[in-house]
Amino acid sequence: MATGIFKKGSIEMLTLLMLQERDIYGYQLIQQLEERSGGKLTVQEGSLYPLLYRMVESGFVSCRDITVETQHGRKRNRVLYHLEPAGRTRLIELKAEFDQVQAGIQSVFEKTVPVGYGAEACNEQRCAEVSSANEKASLLSALHGEAIPAPVQG
Repeated sequence: MATGIFKKGSIEMLTLLMLQERDIYGYQLIQQLEERSGGKLTVQEGSLYPLLYRMVESGFVSCRDITVETQHGRKRNRVLYHLEPAGRTRLIELKAEFDQVQAGIQSVFEKTVPVGYGAEACNEQRCAEVSSANEKASLLSALHGEAIPAPVQG
C-alpha cells in the first residue's frame, strides 16, 4: 500500500480529479480510489472526511444533503460533494506541482545507480564512464583505498 507523504499529498488531487467527473458521496470516493488504483491506494474515512471538510471551507468543493432510500426501504441522509470552479483551478495547480515533482524524481533515478545496488555498482558505473585503461586502474585503486599507480606511458 502507498503510504506516508506521497499518499497524503496525493489524496486531495485525486479527490478533485474524481469530482470533476461527477458529484459523489464520500464513501463512493473511497471505493473508487481503491478500485481505480488497483488496490494500491486505500483511504480511511477518518482521513478523507476531514479533507473534504477543509476543501468545502476553502471553496474548492460544495456539498448538499440529500435523502436516499436504501435497499431495505429505509431513508438515509447522504452528503453529495460537488467540484466548484475554485476546485478546478486547485486541481490544475496540484497536477502541475505533481508533474514537476514526478519529473524531478524521475531525473534523479535516471542519473543514479539502479535501486538495490550498492557502492560496488556505483564504482563500476563510474569506471564505465572513464575512457582509458589507465584512468580506470587509477580510479579503481583510489576507490578501494589503494595507492594510485603511476600511469603507463604508451
